[in-house]
Amino acid sequence: MLVLIQRPDSLIEHRSTTRHPVSIDTTVTFQETQSGQTIVNLSLGGALLTFGERLPLGTRLDLVFRLPTSDSEITVGAVVRWAAEESIGVQFDGLRAREVWSLNEYFKQFDE
Repeated sequence: MLVLIQRPDSLIEHRSTTRHPVSIDTTVTFQETQSGQTIVNLSLGGALLTFGERLPLGTRLDLVFRLPTSDSEITVGAVVRWAAEESIGVQFDGLRAREVWSLNEYFKQFDE
């Protein structure tokens, strides 16, 4: 027997910013513990990270990473919005104008 289940419109994902596939090392701090992880996709609104454990939704953490096109680090607070066995999706708390500019400059390579 085959059962088709439709997703309600309220569950369909509507991103406000485009995610770009990347491989960027990041330091994640949560509960006073630091760990090295990898950002696997990135947007102005958030990121998907590899992660060795499943964190509860709503967990607050800090990310520090450097774009390949910049010498300065980006430090941003984030909240876990999605979690699986080996990855987490986070929403950034907010980026400073300089960091938004750096990210937009970095993202230009994906438009070419």
